[in-house]
Amino acid sequence: MQQLKLEQRLENIEKHVDEIKMLLKELLIGKDETNEASKSNEVMSVKQLAGFIGLDANIIYAKCAKGEIPFIKIGNQYRFKKDEILKWMKDQKEESEFSVDNYVERYLQKNVLKG
Repeated sequence: MQQLKLEQRLENIEKHVDEIKMLLKELLIGKDETNEASKSNEVMSVKQLAGFIGLDANIIYAKCAKGEIPFIKIGNQYRFKKDEILKWMKDQKEESEFSVDNYVERYLQKNVLKG
């Protein structure tokens, strides 16, 4: 009789351990997704962005003034969302492919021939 009770207790303990393992796995998976989401929503300062993309802070300020880079202005400070910067960088890379037609068109627009 005591043997039976002991076996039942061990089985219950094993079931509980399995449940705990499953819950821990779910928590860890959820934690990874939360970390990824928080990293993509990370907000950076000019100095942090300069280090992240390898540009001088003055160039970043100039790009903000020209509206060439996505930013948020809080008071007199610029802030940048990491996910928006990554998208902007991807778009810049795609646009940077050289096209003779685009180059000629831009040249002609800048240097309208008089005559």
